[in-house]
Amino acid sequence: MSGTVLIVDDSSADRALLRTILSRAGYSVHEVARGREAIHQACLLRPHVLILDINLPDMSGFDVCRAVRSEREISNVPVLMLTVRHDDTDVVAGLDAGADDYVAKDSASEIILGRVRRLIEFRQISGLAMLNQQLAQVGRLLTGIVHEIRGPLSVIRGNAELLRMETGSEGEQAQWIDSIIRSTRLLQVRLDHLMAAVRDSSGEMRLIDPANVLREAVDLFVKGMPPGDGAVRVELDCDRPLPAVHGDAGRLMQVLLNVLGNAREAIARSGQRGQILARTGTTRDEKGSWVTIDVIDQGTGIPDTFLERIFEPFFTTREEGTGYGLYLAAQILKEQSGRITARNNTDRGATFTIWLPEAQTAEGPAACVVPLGESG
Repeated sequence: MSGTVLIVDDSSADRALLRTILSRAGYSVHEVARGREAIHQACLLRPHVLILDINLPDMSGFDVCRAVRSEREISNVPVLMLTVRHDDTDVVAGLDAGADDYVAKDSASEIILGRVRRLIEFRQISGLAMLNQQLAQVGRLLTGIVHEIRGPLSVIRGNAELLRMETGSEGEQAQWIDSIIRSTRLLQVRLDHLMAAVRDSSGEMRLIDPANVLREAVDLFVKGMPPGDGAVRVELDCDRPLPAVHGDAGRLMQVLLNVLGNAREAIARSGQRGQILARTGTTRDEKGSWVTIDVIDQGTGIPDTFLERIFEPFFTTREEGTGYGLYLAAQILKEQSGRITARNNTDRGATFTIWLPEAQTAEGPAACVVPLGESG
């Protein structure tokens, strides 16, 4: 198991020993000698585990632990308290200050590694359990809302189709009736996509046209932006023919809307006007042929320290962020044999790339969503 560990200890010898043990196990190790520096460094690194000595030159390890728990950005970082000996007083004081576990400095390397590994695993398991519970609550709420909408929508569509049959294709009102039918069909598809967004499985895998799904996602995203928001401009480049992919259109739309939303927030944080470019393409590598969807923003970019961690559950670089969105996006794409990657642009902002394997078929793209041009 890999991860980032921050060691806080004023003894250079103890730090060197811990660094050796953890580095050999594949962890990325950082270290500081003072408490106040530890708090600052922890906010910058967001470590998977903080290993904290009790006796520090500027403040006690207990005070550092309390300070960590009071900082929103790092309040959930597991803290492993170091003790010189198994002193019950120190152990109780450390746990009261917010530490998750303790280990004696003279413990065997296997014990230290076991404690670190357990803390990381426990944090991930407990976090995912909380996420699944929240998603289940959202799913129940959304199911009720969709059920309430589907009934009247079916009545509207059915009556419009009956009226269309009575009017005929030459009637003066035919164009207006056709517009109602097309719009109700589109709404029904989008309701299906909303339901797919909270499914806990790979959903309905079928042949889809990724460009068509991207057009619908961008259309929904633009319509959902605050009125008069002139700071962000959204451009779409998906006119080139693309191979089909096997996937769940609703789940893919969930990923796209999340990435587009993050791009918009990145531009807003920059305090400047900016553009979001959503474009499609194809590429090949040693693993096969891929359809790619790039979402390129002119926002603040991603700190290099966090580029490899932004898809971890509950990891976020935003004060108001939850750390759910990108993790869920990565999991959804994994279900569909795809993946998502991120990189900083050379000039400004970041690019998120969605990779979808080309479907091995000779049938060509098959649109599983209603084309936006038929929305009326």
